[in-house]
Amino acid sequence: MEREQLNFYLQHCQKNALEQLCRRIESEARVERSKQPTAQTLLVPVTDPINGGSFYSGEVLVTSAITRVNGVNGWSMVQDDQPELADAVALLDAAFAAEVCTGAIIRLARDGEDRWRKQVEHDSARAEATRVQFDLL
Repeated sequence: MEREQLNFYLQHCQKNALEQLCRRIESEARVERSKQPTAQTLLVPVTDPINGGSFYSGEVLVTSAITRVNGVNGWSMVQDDQPELADAVALLDAAFAAEVCTGAIIRLARDGEDRWRKQVEHDSARAEATRVQFDLL
């Protein structure tokens, strides 16, 4: 698993599994919170398909955090106001980069990926059930 994928997949893990792994890392490594979880809004840029220009379609609420593990920075950004999740994901990102509990982090991220894929399949099935069959008319 690539580090770039961790932020997304770890957000879909069970909360208690995230907390357990974070506690383990905190007991095995030097952890420093460089930037406490902070809620903020981001502008969402959109490209105009007609003239190729761009504009901002609105704002999204996110929470970001920066944590250091053994002197290596980790970062997270999660949707909505979720400081605990942002803190946990930043810690795991830093631990991954510092090569602390890498195998456990990858296993947890794979679990998050599986949970995310199942949710997408579930949502797709629900949407498909509402599709109108015009060829029957």
